Amino acid sequence: MTDSLLSPPAAARKRAPLQRPIAWYLRQLSKFMNVLSDEELDRLVPHLSERRFEPRQFLYSAGDPPERVFLLLKGRVKVYHVADNGKEVILDVADKGDLVGDMAIIEGAERATFARALEETVAVSISWEDFSHLVQQSPKLGFAMAELMARRLSGMQRTFMNLVSKPVSGRLADALLDRGEGREIYLGLTHEELAQTIGTSRETVTALLSRFVTLEAIVPITDGYRLSDESTLRAISNGNIPVSPRHPVREQPSAATP
Repeated sequence: MTDSLLSPPAAARKRAPLQRPIAWYLRQLSKFMNVLSDEELDRLVPHLSERRFEPRQFLYSAGDPPERVFLLLKGRVKVYHVADNGKEVILDVADKGDLVGDMAIIEGAERATFARALEETVAVSISWEDFSHLVQQSPKLGFAMAELMARRLSGMQRTFMNLVSKPVSGRLADALLDRGEGREIYLGLTHEELAQTIGTSRETVTALLSRFVTLEAIVPITDGYRLSDESTLRAISNGNIPVSPRHPVREQPSAATP
């Protein structure tokens, strides 16, 4: 496949059987593909087709029939719900190696969410009929999908519980902690999109991030923040340190001041 992300590096082709370069690549990319046996992968690969999406292009919309499931090879996709008041609530941001569209397992005959590319995105897709048949025939994949569904439903439940029980500063602190990789927090989202994940406005997110910086909980870096004081950020998350987007944080007196 010329100019295709499904073509693995030359070194990979030397190590893997020539008839299975795509299967090798999918195993490296996704843990879901890694649970499949060689025979199951051999049956799967002919059913895959590569799709490319421009930024802001929809993979599917609410109300669509669940026709295909996507495995991301490149790019990011936001999965979101539109509330009755027209506001978007982001449920998930899928990245390279993630599945998109598999929630049709519990959605029923129609999609309940929208999936839209945040940037140039490449994916392989499989028909919902073929995917559901594969899940039924592979106990390991079925178990992996059950675990994935449980994690997603738990995450959604936590999101909705936070919306009704936590102040917006606590919800934002949670979102930053969830996106942390060691000491680095790479948002991968605009302030508007981050606001959509916690049910608030872009202006509120921008103001609160400034307050968190003033409190020295985080420090701005390229593409995100560095976690400089995790205990402070967790205290904000737990509500032990109230932070208002409307009132600047007062500077604390230095301990060295007599």
